[in-house]
Amino acid sequence: MSDTSKPPPIAVPPPPGPPSFVARRVPTLPDKPLQRRVYDVAIIGPDLGGAAAAALLAKRGLRVLMAPLSQAGVARDSDGWLLPAAHPMIPPLRQLSGSIFALDELGLAADLQRQSAGTATGAFQLLGAELRLSLPADQLRRRSELRRELGDEAASTEAALESLEQLGRAWDPLVSEPPPLPARGFFERRKLRKILPDPLPEVPQGIVGEALHALAPFAASLVGDTAPEATAREAAALFRAPLRLWGGAAQLADLLRAKAETAGAHLTTESCSRLRLSRKSAIFELAGAEVQVNMVVLACAPDTIRQLCDGGGRPERAVADEADLKVERKEALAHFVVRPEGLPQALEEAALLLGNPLGPLLISAVPARRARGEVAGERLLTVGRLVEAGFSDGQALLSSVRQALDPVLPFFERHVVHESAELDPVHGQRILKPHEGLHSEPIGLRPVSAAHERVLFASREVYPGFGLEGAILAARACAAQALELSGRKQVSAT
Repeated sequence: MSDTSKPPPIAVPPPPGPPSFVARRVPTLPDKPLQRRVYDVAIIGPDLGGAAAAALLAKRGLRVLMAPLSQAGVARDSDGWLLPAAHPMIPPLRQLSGSIFALDELGLAADLQRQSAGTATGAFQLLGAELRLSLPADQLRRRSELRRELGDEAASTEAALESLEQLGRAWDPLVSEPPPLPARGFFERRKLRKILPDPLPEVPQGIVGEALHALAPFAASLVGDTAPEATAREAAALFRAPLRLWGGAAQLADLLRAKAETAGAHLTTESCSRLRLSRKSAIFELAGAEVQVNMVVLACAPDTIRQLCDGGGRPERAVADEADLKVERKEALAHFVVRPEGLPQALEEAALLLGNPLGPLLISAVPARRARGEVAGERLLTVGRLVEAGFSDGQALLSSVRQALDPVLPFFERHVVHESAELDPVHGQRILKPHEGLHSEPIGLRPVSAAHERVLFASREVYPGFGLEGAILAARACAAQALELSGRKQVSAT
Protein backbone atom coordinates (compact mmCIF):
# COMPACT_ATOMS: atom_id res chain seq x y z
CA MET A 1 0.00 0.00 0.00
CA SER A 2 1.32 3.43 -0.91
CA ASP A 3 1.08 6.63 1.08
CA THR A 4 2.25 9.96 -0.29
CA SER A 5 0.31 12.17 2.12
CA LYS A 6 1.91 13.83 5.11
CA PRO A 7 0.07 13.19 8.37
CA PRO A 8 1.28 15.20 11.35
CA PRO A 9 4.25 13.77 13.26
CA ILE A 10 3.47 11.94 16.45
CA ALA A 11 5.24 10.94 19.59
CA VAL A 12 7.04 7.62 19.31
CA PRO A 13 6.45 4.79 21.78
CA PRO A 14 9.57 3.44 23.47
CA PRO A 15 11.02 0.55 21.45
CA PRO A 16 11.91 -2.75 23.07
CA GLY A 17 15.50 -3.48 24.06
CA PRO A 18 18.08 -0.81 24.94
CA PRO A 19 16.80 2.59 26.07
CA SER A 20 16.00 4.83 23.17
CA PHE A 21 14.15 8.07 22.66
CA VAL A 22 11.06 8.08 24.83
CA ALA A 23 7.76 9.59 23.80
CA ARG A 24 7.26 12.96 25.43
CA ARG A 25 3.99 14.80 25.61
CA VAL A 26 4.42 18.29 24.19
CA PRO A 27 3.58 20.52 27.13
CA THR A 28 1.32 23.51 26.77
CA LEU A 29 2.06 26.90 28.19
CA PRO A 30 0.66 27.69 31.63
CA ASP A 31 -2.82 29.13 32.01
CA LYS A 32 -1.34 32.57 32.58
CA PRO A 33 -2.19 34.71 29.52
CA LEU A 34 0.60 34.70 26.96
CA GLN A 35 0.58 38.46 26.53
CA ARG A 36 1.41 38.87 30.22
CA ARG A 37 4.35 36.51 30.24
CA VAL A 38 7.87 37.86 29.80
CA TYR A 39 10.56 36.05 27.84
CA ASP A 40 14.13 36.97 27.10
CA VAL A 41 14.28 34.98 23.86
CA ALA A 42 11.80 33.33 21.51
CA ILE A 43 12.98 30.53 19.22
CA ILE A 44 10.78 30.35 16.13
CA GLY A 45 11.17 27.39 13.79
CA PRO A 46 11.94 23.68 13.77
CA ASP A 47 15.58 23.67 12.60
CA LEU A 48 18.02 21.89 14.85
CA GLY A 49 20.08 25.04 15.43
CA GLY A 50 17.08 26.64 17.11
CA ALA A 51 16.63 23.66 19.44
CA ALA A 52 20.32 23.81 20.34
CA ALA A 53 20.13 27.57 20.96
CA ALA A 54 17.08 27.08 23.19
CA ALA A 55 18.89 24.44 25.24
CA LEU A 56 22.01 26.58 25.65
CA LEU A 57 20.09 29.74 26.55
CA ALA A 58 17.77 28.02 29.02
CA LYS A 59 20.70 26.33 30.71
CA ARG A 60 22.42 29.71 31.02
CA GLY A 61 19.46 31.15 32.87
CA LEU A 62 17.48 33.07 30.23
CA ARG A 63 13.70 32.78 29.93
CA VAL A 64 13.12 30.95 26.64
CA LEU A 65 10.00 30.32 24.57
CA MET A 66 10.23 27.64 21.87
CA ALA A 67 7.74 27.75 18.98
CA PRO A 68 8.73 25.06 16.44
CA LEU A 69 5.66 26.01 14.31
CA SER A 70 4.39 22.41 14.23
CA GLN A 71 4.10 19.36 16.43
CA ALA A 72 7.67 18.46 17.36
CA GLY A 73 7.77 14.79 16.43
CA VAL A 74 10.42 12.20 15.66
CA ALA A 75 8.07 10.08 13.54
CA ARG A 76 4.71 10.11 11.78
CA ASP A 77 2.02 7.48 11.53
CA SER A 78 1.44 6.04 8.04
CA ASP A 79 -1.25 3.35 7.97
CA GLY A 80 -0.16 2.04 11.36
CA TRP A 81 3.58 2.16 10.64
CA LEU A 82 5.95 4.64 12.23
CA LEU A 83 8.14 6.47 9.73
CA PRO A 84 11.05 8.67 10.86
CA ALA A 85 10.82 12.41 10.26
CA ALA A 86 14.41 12.48 8.98
CA HIS A 87 16.94 10.11 7.45
CA PRO A 88 18.34 7.84 10.19
CA MET A 89 21.97 8.61 9.28
CA ILE A 90 23.74 11.73 10.53
CA PRO A 91 27.42 12.72 10.81
CA PRO A 92 29.03 11.75 14.14
CA LEU A 93 28.89 15.02 16.08
CA ARG A 94 31.45 13.80 18.59
CA GLN A 95 34.04 13.70 15.80
CA LEU A 96 33.28 17.27 14.69
CA SER A 97 35.16 19.65 16.97
CA GLY A 98 32.69 22.52 16.53
CA SER A 99 29.98 20.42 18.22
CA ILE A 100 31.90 19.12 21.21
CA PHE A 101 31.54 22.28 23.34
CA ALA A 102 27.75 22.27 23.13
CA LEU A 103 27.49 18.48 23.55
CA ASP A 104 29.50 18.65 26.74
CA GLU A 105 27.73 21.70 28.14
CA LEU A 106 24.32 20.13 27.57
CA GLY A 107 25.32 16.63 28.65
CA LEU A 108 24.14 15.27 25.31
CA ALA A 109 27.00 12.91 24.51
CA ALA A 110 25.75 10.14 26.81
CA ASP A 111 22.21 10.52 25.46
CA LEU A 112 23.41 10.15 21.88
CA GLN A 113 25.40 7.06 22.75
CA ARG A 114 22.40 5.50 24.47
CA GLN A 115 19.91 6.47 21.75
CA SER A 116 22.06 4.92 19.03
CA ALA A 117 22.41 1.62 20.93
CA GLY A 118 21.52 -1.31 18.73
CA THR A 119 21.95 0.64 15.49
CA ALA A 120 25.56 1.82 15.73
CA THR A 121 27.26 -1.40 14.70
CA GLY A 122 27.96 -2.69 11.24
CA ALA A 123 29.69 -1.12 8.27
CA PHE A 124 29.08 1.61 5.75
CA GLN A 125 28.43 0.07 2.33
CA LEU A 126 28.95 1.28 -1.24
CA LEU A 127 26.58 -0.17 -3.82
CA GLY A 128 26.54 -0.03 -7.60
CA ALA A 129 25.63 -2.11 -10.63
CA GLU A 130 28.72 -4.25 -10.06
CA LEU A 131 29.76 -3.08 -6.61
CA ARG A 132 29.02 -4.49 -3.15
CA LEU A 133 31.71 -3.00 -0.94
CA SER A 134 31.30 -3.02 2.85
CA LEU A 135 33.70 -0.90 4.90
CA PRO A 136 33.73 -2.20 8.49
CA ALA A 137 35.63 -0.33 11.18
CA ASP A 138 37.90 -3.31 11.81
CA GLN A 139 40.99 -2.74 9.67
CA LEU A 140 41.64 -6.40 8.85
CA ARG A 141 38.06 -7.04 7.77
CA ARG A 142 38.03 -3.84 5.73
CA ARG A 143 41.27 -4.77 3.98
CA SER A 144 39.84 -8.18 3.12
CA GLU A 145 36.69 -6.56 1.69
CA LEU A 146 38.73 -4.12 -0.39
CA ARG A 147 40.85 -6.90 -1.88
CA ARG A 148 37.81 -9.02 -2.64
CA GLU A 149 35.91 -6.23 -4.38
CA LEU A 150 38.59 -3.97 -5.87
CA GLY A 151 41.59 -6.20 -6.53
CA ASP A 152 44.59 -4.10 -7.65
CA GLU A 153 42.93 -0.85 -6.52
CA ALA A 154 42.54 -2.07 -2.94
CA ALA A 155 45.79 -0.57 -1.62
CA SER A 156 45.18 2.92 -3.01
CA THR A 157 41.57 2.89 -1.79
CA GLU A 158 42.67 1.82 1.69
CA ALA A 159 45.17 4.70 1.77
CA ALA A 160 42.42 7.11 0.68
CA LEU A 161 40.14 5.85 3.46
CA GLU A 162 42.87 6.31 6.06
CA SER A 163 43.46 9.88 4.87
CA LEU A 164 39.85 10.84 5.68
CA GLU A 165 40.60 11.16 9.38
CA GLN A 166 42.80 14.18 8.68
CA LEU A 167 40.87 15.60 5.73
CA GLY A 168 38.57 17.86 7.74
CA ARG A 169 41.09 18.93 10.38
CA ALA A 170 42.16 21.92 8.29
CA TRP A 171 38.91 23.68 9.26
CA ASP A 172 39.36 23.14 13.01
CA PRO A 173 40.74 26.68 13.62
CA LEU A 174 37.64 28.15 11.98
CA VAL A 175 35.09 26.13 13.97
CA SER A 176 36.90 26.58 17.30
CA GLU A 177 36.12 30.33 17.22
CA PRO A 178 33.75 30.65 14.24
CA PRO A 179 33.71 34.09 12.63
CA PRO A 180 30.45 35.48 11.27
CA LEU A 181 30.00 34.41 7.66
CA PRO A 182 29.84 35.71 5.01
CA ALA A 183 32.60 38.12 5.96
CA ARG A 184 31.94 41.83 5.55
CA GLY A 185 34.53 44.47 4.78
CA PHE A 186 38.28 44.39 4.42
CA PHE A 187 39.20 43.49 8.00
CA GLU A 188 36.73 40.59 8.32
CA ARG A 189 37.88 39.17 5.00
CA ARG A 190 41.52 39.45 6.01
CA LYS A 191 40.84 37.69 9.32
CA LEU A 192 38.94 34.96 7.51
CA ARG A 193 41.77 34.41 5.03
CA LYS A 194 44.13 33.82 7.93
CA ILE A 195 42.12 30.93 9.36
CA LEU A 196 40.83 29.31 6.16
CA PRO A 197 42.85 26.32 4.91
CA ASP A 198 45.42 27.34 2.33
CA PRO A 199 45.82 25.33 0.22
CA LEU A 200 42.55 23.45 0.53
CA PRO A 201 42.89 19.77 1.46
CA GLU A 202 42.86 17.56 -1.60
CA VAL A 203 39.91 15.19 -1.75
CA PRO A 204 40.98 11.62 -2.64
CA GLN A 205 40.42 10.38 -6.15
CA GLY A 206 38.73 7.14 -7.19
CA ILE A 207 35.76 5.57 -5.50
CA VAL A 208 36.40 7.29 -2.16
CA GLY A 209 36.32 10.73 -3.77
CA GLU A 210 33.21 9.81 -5.74
CA ALA A 211 31.49 8.73 -2.52
CA LEU A 212 32.43 11.97 -0.73
CA HIS A 213 31.01 14.16 -3.49
CA ALA A 214 27.84 12.04 -3.51
CA LEU A 215 27.42 12.30 0.27
CA ALA A 216 28.06 16.04 0.57
CA PRO A 217 24.48 17.19 -0.31
CA PHE A 218 23.08 14.83 2.32
CA ALA A 219 25.40 16.32 4.96
CA ALA A 220 25.36 20.07 4.22
CA SER A 221 23.19 22.78 2.70
CA LEU A 222 25.90 24.22 0.47
CA VAL A 223 28.21 22.07 -1.63
CA GLY A 224 30.68 22.22 -4.49
CA ASP A 225 33.32 24.90 -5.04
CA THR A 226 31.41 27.39 -2.89
CA ALA A 227 31.69 25.16 0.19
CA PRO A 228 34.60 22.68 -0.09
CA GLU A 229 34.30 22.01 3.63
CA ALA A 230 31.05 20.12 2.96
CA THR A 231 32.94 17.44 1.03
CA ALA A 232 36.15 17.32 3.01
CA ARG A 233 34.65 17.66 6.49
CA GLU A 234 30.95 16.82 6.73
CA ALA A 235 30.83 14.13 4.06
CA ALA A 236 34.09 12.59 5.24
CA ALA A 237 32.76 12.35 8.80
CA LEU A 238 29.50 10.81 7.57
CA PHE A 239 31.39 8.34 5.41
CA ARG A 240 33.87 7.27 8.08
CA ALA A 241 31.48 6.67 10.98
CA PRO A 242 27.80 7.51 10.41
CA LEU A 243 25.75 7.89 13.56
CA ARG A 244 22.58 5.88 13.17
CA LEU A 245 19.64 7.23 15.13
CA TRP A 246 16.23 5.82 14.24
CA GLY A 247 14.83 9.35 13.92
CA GLY A 248 18.02 10.97 12.58
CA ALA A 249 18.29 14.75 12.94
CA ALA A 250 14.65 14.90 14.09
CA GLN A 251 15.54 12.73 17.06
CA LEU A 252 18.58 14.90 17.83
CA ALA A 253 16.39 18.03 17.76
CA ASP A 254 13.92 16.30 20.09
CA LEU A 255 16.71 15.53 22.55
CA LEU A 256 17.82 19.18 22.47
CA ARG A 257 14.27 20.41 23.05
CA ALA A 258 14.02 18.04 26.01
CA LYS A 259 17.24 19.54 27.43
CA ALA A 260 15.78 23.02 26.99
CA GLU A 261 12.53 22.07 28.76
CA THR A 262 14.46 20.49 31.62
CA ALA A 263 16.33 23.78 32.01
CA GLY A 264 13.04 25.71 32.19
CA ALA A 265 12.19 26.66 28.61
CA HIS A 266 8.53 26.67 27.52
CA LEU A 267 7.47 24.78 24.40
CA THR A 268 4.40 25.49 22.30
CA THR A 269 3.40 24.43 18.80
CA GLU A 270 0.74 27.08 18.27
CA SER A 271 0.69 29.11 15.07
CA CYS A 272 3.06 32.04 14.96
CA SER A 273 2.73 35.12 12.73
CA ARG A 274 3.20 38.88 12.28
CA LEU A 275 6.72 39.40 13.55
CA ARG A 276 7.27 43.08 14.30
CA LEU A 277 10.47 44.73 15.47
CA SER A 278 11.06 47.72 17.71
CA ARG A 279 14.37 49.19 18.79
CA LYS A 280 14.85 46.92 21.81
CA SER A 281 12.32 44.14 21.41
CA ALA A 282 10.39 41.91 19.03
CA ILE A 283 6.64 41.29 19.03
CA PHE A 284 4.72 38.49 17.31
CA GLU A 285 1.34 36.83 17.44
CA LEU A 286 1.11 33.35 18.92
CA ALA A 287 -2.26 31.59 18.94
CA GLY A 288 -4.03 34.95 18.73
CA ALA A 289 -2.08 36.48 21.62
CA GLU A 290 0.66 39.09 21.36
CA VAL A 291 4.03 38.07 22.77
CA GLN A 292 6.88 40.49 23.39
CA VAL A 293 10.49 39.28 23.76
CA ASN A 294 13.86 40.94 24.01
CA MET A 295 15.30 38.84 21.17
CA VAL A 296 14.01 36.44 18.55
CA VAL A 297 15.90 33.53 17.01
CA LEU A 298 14.66 32.48 13.56
CA ALA A 299 15.35 28.80 12.96
CA CYS A 300 13.23 28.25 9.87
CA ALA A 301 13.34 28.26 6.08
CA PRO A 302 13.67 31.52 4.10
CA ASP A 303 10.07 31.39 2.86
CA THR A 304 8.78 30.98 6.42
CA ILE A 305 10.78 34.01 7.54
CA ARG A 306 9.23 36.04 4.72
CA GLN A 307 5.75 34.97 5.83
CA LEU A 308 6.49 35.99 9.41
CA CYS A 309 7.66 39.42 8.26
CA ASP A 310 4.87 39.93 5.71
CA GLY A 311 3.13 43.28 6.02
CA GLY A 312 5.77 44.77 8.27
CA GLY A 313 7.75 47.97 7.92
CA ARG A 314 11.31 48.67 6.84
CA PRO A 315 13.06 46.54 9.55
CA GLU A 316 10.88 43.53 8.83
CA ARG A 317 11.37 43.86 5.06
CA ALA A 318 15.12 44.12 5.59
CA VAL A 319 15.16 40.91 7.68
CA ALA A 320 13.08 39.06 5.06
CA ASP A 321 15.36 40.24 2.24
CA GLU A 322 18.45 39.26 4.20
CA ALA A 323 17.12 35.74 4.74
CA ASP A 324 15.84 35.34 1.18
CA LEU A 325 18.34 32.71 0.05
CA LYS A 326 17.23 30.58 -2.89
CA VAL A 327 16.85 26.84 -2.38
CA GLU A 328 17.91 24.92 -5.49
CA ARG A 329 17.43 21.30 -4.40
CA LYS A 330 16.02 19.43 -1.44
CA GLU A 331 16.24 15.99 0.10
CA ALA A 332 13.16 13.80 -0.32
CA LEU A 333 12.62 10.47 1.46
CA ALA A 334 11.09 7.24 0.21
CA HIS A 335 10.10 4.76 2.94
CA PHE A 336 9.53 1.05 2.30
CA VAL A 337 8.44 -1.41 4.99
CA VAL A 338 9.84 -4.73 3.77
CA ARG A 339 9.54 -8.29 5.01
CA PRO A 340 12.94 -9.55 6.23
CA GLU A 341 13.24 -12.09 3.40
CA GLY A 342 13.01 -9.23 0.90
CA LEU A 343 16.40 -7.77 1.79
CA PRO A 344 19.74 -9.59 1.35
CA GLN A 345 21.60 -10.42 4.54
CA ALA A 346 24.66 -8.65 3.14
CA LEU A 347 22.86 -5.26 3.11
CA GLU A 348 24.31 -3.05 5.82
CA GLU A 349 22.32 -0.58 7.89
CA ALA A 350 23.98 2.33 6.08
CA ALA A 351 24.63 2.34 2.33
CA LEU A 352 25.23 4.67 -0.58
CA LEU A 353 24.09 3.80 -4.10
CA LEU A 354 26.37 5.19 -6.81
CA GLY A 355 26.19 5.29 -10.58
CA ASN A 356 22.44 5.73 -11.03
CA PRO A 357 21.10 8.31 -13.51
CA LEU A 358 18.91 9.72 -10.70
CA GLY A 359 22.02 10.60 -8.77
CA PRO A 360 23.23 9.06 -5.50
CA LEU A 361 20.79 7.47 -3.07
CA LEU A 362 21.43 7.31 0.67
CA ILE A 363 19.98 4.09 2.07
CA SER A 364 19.24 3.10 5.64
CA ALA A 365 17.84 -0.26 6.78
CA VAL A 366 16.55 -0.26 10.37
CA PRO A 367 13.93 -2.24 12.28
CA ALA A 368 10.37 -1.26 11.35
CA ARG A 369 8.05 -0.08 14.13
CA ARG A 370 4.31 -0.12 14.56
CA ALA A 371 2.41 2.92 15.80
CA ARG A 372 0.60 0.76 18.34
CA GLY A 373 3.89 -0.34 19.84
CA GLU A 374 4.01 -4.03 18.97
CA VAL A 375 7.26 -5.46 17.67
CA ALA A 376 7.40 -6.24 13.96
CA GLY A 377 9.96 -8.38 12.15
CA GLU A 378 9.86 -6.19 9.07
CA ARG A 379 12.66 -3.81 8.11
CA LEU A 380 12.26 -0.15 7.28
CA LEU A 381 14.17 0.90 4.18
CA THR A 382 14.54 4.71 4.12
CA VAL A 383 16.05 6.11 0.93
CA GLY A 384 17.15 9.72 0.56
CA ARG A 385 17.22 11.28 -2.90
CA LEU A 386 17.95 14.84 -4.05
CA VAL A 387 15.21 16.47 -6.12
CA GLU A 388 14.51 19.94 -7.47
CA ALA A 389 13.13 22.42 -4.93
CA GLY A 390 9.70 22.45 -6.58
CA PHE A 391 9.35 18.66 -6.91
CA SER A 392 5.95 17.51 -5.63
CA ASP A 393 5.14 14.08 -7.10
CA GLY A 394 5.25 11.46 -4.37
CA GLN A 395 4.32 8.55 -6.62
CA ALA A 396 7.08 9.50 -9.06
CA LEU A 397 9.58 9.55 -6.20
CA LEU A 398 8.57 6.08 -5.01
CA SER A 399 8.61 4.69 -8.55
CA SER A 400 12.01 6.15 -9.37
CA VAL A 401 13.59 4.85 -6.16
CA ARG A 402 12.14 1.36 -6.67
CA GLN A 403 13.57 1.31 -10.19
CA ALA A 404 16.98 2.47 -8.97
CA LEU A 405 17.08 -0.18 -6.22
CA ASP A 406 16.06 -3.05 -8.47
CA PRO A 407 19.60 -3.91 -9.74
CA VAL A 408 21.11 -3.99 -6.23
CA LEU A 409 18.12 -5.33 -4.26
CA PRO A 410 16.45 -7.75 -6.69
CA PHE A 411 12.95 -8.91 -5.84
CA PHE A 412 12.61 -6.61 -2.82
CA GLU A 413 9.46 -5.13 -4.40
CA ARG A 414 7.66 -8.43 -3.93
CA HIS A 415 8.06 -8.11 -0.17
CA VAL A 416 7.07 -4.45 0.32
CA VAL A 417 4.09 -4.24 2.69
CA HIS A 418 3.90 -0.45 2.86
CA GLU A 419 5.52 2.53 1.14
CA SER A 420 5.32 6.26 1.68
CA ALA A 421 6.94 9.40 0.25
CA GLU A 422 8.13 12.37 2.29
CA LEU A 423 8.66 15.24 -0.14
CA ASP A 424 9.52 17.97 2.38
CA PRO A 425 10.94 16.37 5.53
CA VAL A 426 11.29 19.04 8.20
CA HIS A 427 14.88 18.05 8.89
CA GLY A 428 15.83 17.18 5.31
CA GLN A 429 18.62 19.10 3.63
CA ARG A 430 17.90 22.32 1.71
CA ILE A 431 20.64 22.88 -0.89
CA LEU A 432 21.20 26.57 -1.54
CA LYS A 433 21.54 28.02 -5.03
CA PRO A 434 24.72 30.00 -5.81
CA HIS A 435 24.23 33.66 -6.64
CA GLU A 436 23.59 34.26 -10.31
CA GLY A 437 26.87 35.00 -12.08
CA LEU A 438 28.73 35.30 -8.77
CA HIS A 439 29.55 31.72 -7.83
CA SER A 440 32.55 32.82 -5.80
CA GLU A 441 30.52 35.19 -3.60
CA PRO A 442 29.88 33.77 -0.10
CA ILE A 443 26.42 32.38 0.57
CA GLY A 444 24.71 32.09 3.91
CA LEU A 445 23.26 33.99 6.87
CA ARG A 446 25.26 35.58 9.62
CA PRO A 447 23.98 34.49 13.06
CA VAL A 448 23.27 38.11 14.00
CA SER A 449 21.03 39.93 11.53
CA ALA A 450 22.51 42.90 9.71
CA ALA A 451 19.05 44.50 9.74
CA HIS A 452 18.36 44.30 13.49
CA GLU A 453 20.60 43.26 16.38
CA ARG A 454 17.66 41.69 18.21
CA VAL A 455 17.08 39.23 15.36
CA LEU A 456 19.27 36.14 15.35
CA PHE A 457 19.43 33.27 12.84
CA ALA A 458 19.94 29.60 13.74
CA SER A 459 18.61 27.89 10.62
CA ARG A 460 20.70 25.57 8.45
CA GLU A 461 21.45 28.55 6.22
CA VAL A 462 23.90 29.76 8.90
CA TYR A 463 27.28 28.13 8.22
CA PRO A 464 25.54 26.11 5.48
CA GLY A 465 28.67 24.23 4.39
CA PHE A 466 29.03 22.66 7.83
CA GLY A 467 25.72 20.78 8.10
CA LEU A 468 24.71 19.76 11.63
CA GLU A 469 27.98 21.08 12.97
CA GLY A 470 27.08 24.44 11.42
CA ALA A 471 23.73 24.36 13.21
CA ILE A 472 25.55 23.90 16.51
CA LEU A 473 27.94 26.74 15.61
CA ALA A 474 24.95 28.98 14.86
CA ALA A 475 23.38 28.05 18.20
CA ARG A 476 26.60 28.95 20.02
CA ALA A 477 26.76 32.33 18.28
CA CYS A 478 23.08 33.06 19.02
CA ALA A 479 23.49 32.10 22.66
CA ALA A 480 26.51 34.38 23.06
CA GLN A 481 24.76 37.36 21.42
CA ALA A 482 21.53 36.85 23.37
CA LEU A 483 23.38 36.66 26.67
CA GLU A 484 25.31 39.83 25.86
CA LEU A 485 22.18 41.75 24.87
CA SER A 486 20.32 40.58 27.96
CA GLY A 487 22.85 42.39 30.14
CA ARG A 488 22.83 39.48 32.56
CA LYS A 489 25.78 37.51 33.81
CA GLN A 490 25.90 33.91 32.68
CA VAL A 491 24.20 31.71 35.23
CA SER A 492 23.15 28.10 35.18
CA ALA A 493 19.52 27.13 35.48
CA THR A 494 20.39 23.64 36.65
